[in-house]
Amino acid sequence: MYESSPSDARPFLEVRNLTLQYKTAQYLVTATWNINFHADCFERLILLGPSGCGKSTILKAVGGYIKPAGGEIRLQGKLVTKPGADRGMVFQEFDQLLPWKTALENIVFAVTAAGRLPRRRAVAEAREWLHKVNLAAFANAYPHELSGGMKQRVAIARCLAIKSPVILMDEPFAALDALSRSSMQEELLRLWEESRRTLIFVTHSIEEALILGTRIILFSPHPGQVRAEFTPVRHNTGQGLGAKELRERIEQLLFQDRVDYAV
Repeated sequence: MYESSPSDARPFLEVRNLTLQYKTAQYLVTATWNINFHADCFERLILLGPSGCGKSTILKAVGGYIKPAGGEIRLQGKLVTKPGADRGMVFQEFDQLLPWKTALENIVFAVTAAGRLPRRRAVAEAREWLHKVNLAAFANAYPHELSGGMKQRVAIARCLAIKSPVILMDEPFAALDALSRSSMQEELLRLWEESRRTLIFVTHSIEEALILGTRIILFSPHPGQVRAEFTPVRHNTGQGLGAKELRERIEQLLFQDRVDYAV
């Protein structure tokens, strides 16, 4: 796993002057315009903003699935041009697992495809990850036999099992009920404490951003641009904004953006 050091001259992950576009049947749509931000090693960075501001598009570009119309993305100084095993991704959809493979085999397949381990060791490690996400009893269950929350836990375990230094999550808990969502947030924080990866997490929920983030990037409405950056209070240093103050400032900016956008 990558280790940062004080001598590192560049950010672990760097997004510079990023403009993203996509085509519809009639138009060329600019999803984001001249985006700049970075993520530090082992950070939990939240991309927060209203629907349609390009958060998910940015995440897919970081994953290497979308080619920028302008600007660049660099991971450990290397230009991102395509997907790679150094970036694992968890999508919002529950049906991201291979339906013909069990929970265990979904993880084994990812680990062996990434070239991390031979099959025998991959099976043993997959069982460990299922235990970590409290699904050891469902190792032989197929995706259609699992609830939405269970499927997301398998997807997270699969993503962590390939040992990517960067984990990309695109609103993975958005479709869950409130209780399941809260449980999954706690689960994710626990797993992050154990594995210490750089997490980039997309959400439109202020509460979720405050719970999960060590730093929050707030985006303006379409086309997405960086509106502001916030650091919640870090309990070990006492630095940053308290949850109440931070929530109020974010809500104020989002309301202002909605008013400006409506006009």
